[in-house]
Amino acid sequence: MHGVSEAVLRELADSGRLRLLKGRFGRIGQDELAERLFLILSGEMRMIHTAPDGQECIMGKMSAGDFFCLSAFITGHSCRGEMVSSGPTEICFWPKEKMHKLLTPEAAFQRNLLQHMACEVEQEREMRTLSRCCKADTKVAAYLLHKIRGRLKCNGCGAAHIDVRPVGITAQELGIARETFTRSLQRLISREGISYQRGIVRVADISLLESVLEEDDCECRCHEA
Repeated sequence: MHGVSEAVLRELADSGRLRLLKGRFGRIGQDELAERLFLILSGEMRMIHTAPDGQECIMGKMSAGDFFCLSAFITGHSCRGEMVSSGPTEICFWPKEKMHKLLTPEAAFQRNLLQHMACEVEQEREMRTLSRCCKADTKVAAYLLHKIRGRLKCNGCGAAHIDVRPVGITAQELGIARETFTRSLQRLISREGISYQRGIVRVADISLLESVLEEDDCECRCHEA
């Protein structure tokens, strides 16, 4: 909201509506996603896509400070998925028509939303590159760096800790087994690059994570993202 006028901020606050998703698997379907723009205030949401065979696939995770389906809001295209909460989550939402009216006269608001969307697109590109890494240790190290750098780009500050809960879901995102993901974390712990407790990874040495990428001889070159 940097640079947005006080009048628009006040109107945003007045027109926004709060919703609390009290537990896991609270869903927001495609029809509602098509009509509203959502901002996560606390907690985490996942974008779920249902494949033709009926299997649900996780397309991405979003946390506090993220809009979801922002690109669909700007382009007018469908999200083609559902949003599912991974625990108690508080969100704020606005009718899309209302948001478009606020955007029209407010250049700073338009610029900020476009920059936020650009960050999301860049992070998605990095994740696609990451998925081509050959070794599990490389995927895990690159994933942790991706999370830290993504927050730095979008929010102006990094984070020394990353919540990877539920571990099985994070492993699925990376295309590896949960046990493989855990073993990779243990190897990073033994090299004193991270510490890990109850689903929270704390990064002790970013340069160690970067060196893991340099050791990989595959052609994914995910560390250049």
